[in-house]
Amino acid sequence: MQAVAGDVSSIGAPIGMHRAPSRPLSFGNGAVSATEPASAETQQQVQKLRQSDANVRQHEAAHQSAGGGHAGAASFTYTRGPDGKSYATAGEVQVDISAEADPSSTVAKMEQVKAAALAPNDPSPQDLRVAAQADAQKLKAESEQRQQGGGTAPPALAARGASAYAAAQTAAQALTAPPGGGLGRLVV
Repeated sequence: MQAVAGDVSSIGAPIGMHRAPSRPLSFGNGAVSATEPASAETQQQVQKLRQSDANVRQHEAAHQSAGGGHAGAASFTYTRGPDGKSYATAGEVQVDISAEADPSSTVAKMEQVKAAALAPNDPSPQDLRVAAQADAQKLKAESEQRQQGGGTAPPALAARGASAYAAAQTAAQALTAPPGGGLGRLVV
């Protein structure tokens, strides 16, 4: 799936965009008629498309399942096979990466968003970017929790947290904000 990740302060970020790992297939000049026997090459192309369809759907289902109420419905891009049927060759799931009203809710939400981004067996580069965004939002919320609670973390923990936050912020800033803001896509 082609991915565009939203800014960590945005309202939502699509995750789960999965594109079949194989190269695009071309099928000549049209579908095979029902009366023509399918060639070995045509059968192989259909089998690859079936496998791609199953992989894409499984990838997006993993994002949806782990994302719970923060994940939207999967959407798919289809390719017509030489048998005239349509096969899913790319997909996407939108996920909300906006901060919640209170920091503790944001921490819990970002843990679930990260789990959703990393749920497939084969997370795409965009899936990894969304996971990094969730980490950055979580660290920011944890920092806000410490400030609001008046408590201070032990110096070693605070230094480690600050370092991780800086790394996550750098990763998040490398992302491109999508048109309309707030949404990102995960691509495989």
